[in-house]
Amino acid sequence: MLPARRLIILVAATSPLWFVAAVVPATWVIPTGCLLVLAGLSVWNYLHTPEADRLAAQRTLPARLSLDSEYTVRLSVENRSRQRILLEMRDEVPECLVADTLPADCLVEPGATVDIPYRVRVVKRGIAEFPKIHCRVQAGPALVHRQFSLDVSSRSKVYPRFLGVDRYDLLALIDQREEALRTSRKVRERGSDFESLRPYNTGDDLRQVDWKVSAKRGTLISRNYQIEKGQQLTILIDGGRFMVEEIGGRPRFEHALNAAAMLSYVAQKRGDAVSVACFSNRIEAYMPTTKGQLIMPRVLETLFEVRPRNVESDYWHVFAQVLARLQRRSLIILLSEVLDRAGSSGLINNLVRATRKHLILCVVMVEAELYSAADALPYDLPSTYRKAAASHVTLERQLALADMRSRGIMVLETSPQAFSIQLVRKYLEIRRTGLL
Repeated sequence: MLPARRLIILVAATSPLWFVAAVVPATWVIPTGCLLVLAGLSVWNYLHTPEADRLAAQRTLPARLSLDSEYTVRLSVENRSRQRILLEMRDEVPECLVADTLPADCLVEPGATVDIPYRVRVVKRGIAEFPKIHCRVQAGPALVHRQFSLDVSSRSKVYPRFLGVDRYDLLALIDQREEALRTSRKVRERGSDFESLRPYNTGDDLRQVDWKVSAKRGTLISRNYQIEKGQQLTILIDGGRFMVEEIGGRPRFEHALNAAAMLSYVAQKRGDAVSVACFSNRIEAYMPTTKGQLIMPRVLETLFEVRPRNVESDYWHVFAQVLARLQRRSLIILLSEVLDRAGSSGLINNLVRATRKHLILCVVMVEAELYSAADALPYDLPSTYRKAAASHVTLERQLALADMRSRGIMVLETSPQAFSIQLVRKYLEIRRTGLL
């Protein structure tokens, strides 16, 4: 039981009577009697205020949320008592969301239901758990509140930001049209995608014979193969300590996740098979090779709860596991960060090792402030030191990237703002050149 504003005002209104009682002791009965009356009314008011079982609450919210987006959450409360109540509500919002317009007040008639909407903004990925709704109820003379919590648990998944799909969808359609206008190349080797079964013909390659089916049917059965319609795309997302640093107002890792989601969407439109791995000193999340309409749901389910870790990335361990799972030549796109040749030696050596069988693209983000500091004219001693440090860092970075290019690794440098769109364009350019 909590005192309401009306009770506090009434108690404050009786306070002058105590000054009178101090001057005229015989009048002490008056303020005491007033307090006893207010106490009795408060107890009576509390006992006649509806309890938690007289209210039915429900929360409605989207099952899937997107980072940096705003949504409306609705609280529905039904008054099952016979009294009109004044209801004050506060939802228990998880830390990954920021809410406004709460607490909310409303007057609920007997047997009526009210809807209380409020806006939330998503600030973190992961699971958004809504455990309880906290209520304060007033009824009758409204001298006291009855406070309790309603166990209305809800949960939603917060995925990487997936906005501007129409822009990337248009890129994929344009690329398909351009590819259709080109002269098709002759395919000199037999395809490897299984299409159908047929009876064995004399002269067929024995490697095409399906021996299990032939044993069941009692006659030789051959397999028909078709040329692969799509290519294999593998997206590797570095979740080590370099990706924890913020750039463009968000961690590098968040930019990489958003770009990976967009790239997977375009690859799905292009008919390619996609696999995704997020790693630090171990593989944090892995999606095996997936084709068709299942790509985007599985990518989002794989990545929505992964977070970067402030540890050194183990490229030797991760590349060994990922490359062992790739059965055919693939385009491997690594979203990472490169500082210098010495610090990135493990990364470069493993990328070079992967180029023996696969096509490699390393994508890094350009920090505009760093390059601006390197190009700025110094005007005092601190600015001179700042320019020298920035110039040294940019030089070491460019030497490391030049070393990667000289070893057959494609490199893409782009700003955080254009990270997704530049990556998609580079991927479509590689597909047009037919390097795979």
